Amino acid sequence: MRLALDLDVQQAGQAALAGRAGGFVAMDVRGGEVIALGSGPSFDPNFFSKPFTQEAYDRLSSEEAGKPLFNRAIQAGYPAGSTFKLVTATAALEGGLITPEDVIFDNGSVRIGDIDFINAGRAPHGPVALRQALSVSSDVYFYLLGQEAETTGDGLLIQRWARKLGIGRDTGIDLPNEEPGRVPTPEWRKDWFERGLTNRTWTVGDNVNFSIGQGDLLTNPLQMAIAYAALANGGKVVRPHLGLRIEDSTGRPLQELASPPARRVEIAPEHRQAILDGLYSAANHPGGTSTPVFETFPVEIAGKTGTAETSQGDQSWYVALAPYPNPRYVVAVTIEGGGFGAETAAAAVRQILTTLLH
Repeated sequence: MRLALDLDVQQAGQAALAGRAGGFVAMDVRGGEVIALGSGPSFDPNFFSKPFTQEAYDRLSSEEAGKPLFNRAIQAGYPAGSTFKLVTATAALEGGLITPEDVIFDNGSVRIGDIDFINAGRAPHGPVALRQALSVSSDVYFYLLGQEAETTGDGLLIQRWARKLGIGRDTGIDLPNEEPGRVPTPEWRKDWFERGLTNRTWTVGDNVNFSIGQGDLLTNPLQMAIAYAALANGGKVVRPHLGLRIEDSTGRPLQELASPPARRVEIAPEHRQAILDGLYSAANHPGGTSTPVFETFPVEIAGKTGTAETSQGDQSWYVALAPYPNPRYVVAVTIEGGGFGAETAAAAVRQILTTLLH
């Protein structure tokens, strides 16, 4: 079997994780070929080529060892933090809640109901429209979109677009045991409440948190890569795959494996470009959340940081499209307990892109 995997990029991804718990994926945005996909902590696959004891096998699944057999790139469920703002922005634009030029004033926090929702570090960003809101990662801007989406129509605008873009559903990758994750809805929370799994039903605050990739959202690096790829390629939701063709022992092709069919979603070109502009600014312009990481990078990229609060500490995220303005690849990395996205995940993505783009 000939795979799409590139050994050098795969090794760069594992090195970028540096033994930390997390996952990564590098994928072609047009056809869904998976160039690299990995998880940490990892293990030596040669373990299975010789006899082993049950005790040794159990260690590969143990919490103490970091569950090396658990593929965090496709099986884990994490909040995505601000990398999810691409989904919220797409939903708000396509749902007619905003135009790219609509401005709000971000003074660092906003009161919704009886709760104050605040930016990271309470940083005020002043008047911001969509492009700058993505660049500086204004939570207040997206909190207000979450509130408006909750009170518009059936209140499920962002949820529908999350699923359209591949979040909270099986990707169809040619690997076993992937997990679909979760896109939270009022119906889901009502079910959990009736089963005694939570102490309350849905509120507008749930949608506000959901709008910035927090709350009850569960996703993984592969799903986020697919969502970003759909924006980059003009609306094609690719089905990721590793297999390219079957070959004999001499490398002679015996059977080409057809690329799996892709779904298509309609995103207005001006909406798509506005979001890409914001992602480019976030990695290149003064004040951009990842500009310090990529301002000296020799290839222009567009990308988004994410920092998700979890019970294990801050989850670090970064998703990049490269090269810009005509991306061929998407790279997504998440690191458990990694702190701010610009601190660890963005640096890991840079390390992978250095090899991927030669």
